[in-house]
Amino acid sequence: MIDVELLLQRSEFQLNTKFSVPSRGVTAVFGPSGCGKTTLLRAIAGLEPDAVGSLEVNGQHWQTPHERLPVEARRVGLVFQHPSLFPHLTVEENLLYGRKRLEKATNPYDLKELILILGIEELLNRHPDSLSGGELQRVALGRALLAEPKLLLMDEPLSMLDQASRETLIQLLENFLQQLDIPIFYVTHSSEEVARLADNLVLLSRGDVTACGPTATVLASLDSELSCSESAFSVLQGEISSKELSGLLCIECSDGIDLKVPASESMVAKHYPLGRAVRLRIRARDVSICLERPQQSSILNILPAVIAEISTSSDSGSRLIRLDIAGMHVLSKISEYSVQQLGLHAKQVVFAQIKSASLV
Repeated sequence: MIDVELLLQRSEFQLNTKFSVPSRGVTAVFGPSGCGKTTLLRAIAGLEPDAVGSLEVNGQHWQTPHERLPVEARRVGLVFQHPSLFPHLTVEENLLYGRKRLEKATNPYDLKELILILGIEELLNRHPDSLSGGELQRVALGRALLAEPKLLLMDEPLSMLDQASRETLIQLLENFLQQLDIPIFYVTHSSEEVARLADNLVLLSRGDVTACGPTATVLASLDSELSCSESAFSVLQGEISSKELSGLLCIECSDGIDLKVPASESMVAKHYPLGRAVRLRIRARDVSICLERPQQSSILNILPAVIAEISTSSDSGSRLIRLDIAGMHVLSKISEYSVQQLGLHAKQVVFAQIKSASLV
């Protein structure tokens, strides 16, 4: 486990975090700009000397109220928005920089294999100033991993990229991060990145942790700051069961529950073979509710559901509803008027209409 209890007091801001997450997989740190996401990562890395409290990683005390490991002893890999490669070194020299500083390589990544996975074999003799943003980030990730970190910290690595580079890199991360045997903290304010990458989720608001746990569990809560916002969404897991429908992929999420998804730029069919595991993001505002199954509807995903919970208060004229669809939890945000008109209540059997475009 990774146990974090850190406090950092500044004149204009206070970071006050206490949470625990598994020591494997991707933990997304999610929240609006200025909520303390980057500051939290810097404190974990040991780059904030005024941060006090405790930090334990896999049974090793990196910080206690009485002592703290220096940055170099923590062995963290850092990948920031701006890659900060050494401009006077080639790509290959940048990659090997961290490994050369190791006293002893204990579990080294195979350099050639890593270069192939990252798709940078043709960049090795080039310098950073000749690389695109996506290429810079792939090199920065490789450099961080070759230093054999015990913890990988990634601070919005896709935020500075154009859409094409961003899509290429997120596809790489989908495949690659899950194969790593080290824990990863991934800072983002993108719901798509959470949906596609995160096993666990930490929600930050004004320096405080407001929720923490497995991604699906945190997202299903009706009282979190995220669920109460316009950004509320759910994440489902499934696998591609068919590509035969024109312009669509069919995703099997549960026994008898298939969702149809457009094969658009963010889910290009050639990257997703049959049987491939995928995650789907469903925005709460794109899920409507009806009492009877609609006939001849243009909406392709109409699923039987049971209302598990309805928020007790109205937010800007809307209510949040948690639906149980074959054991999967999906949020729906509809108007207070519709709740009253339909007479919705807990344990009621209804039908959920999910716009296929919202599943991308």
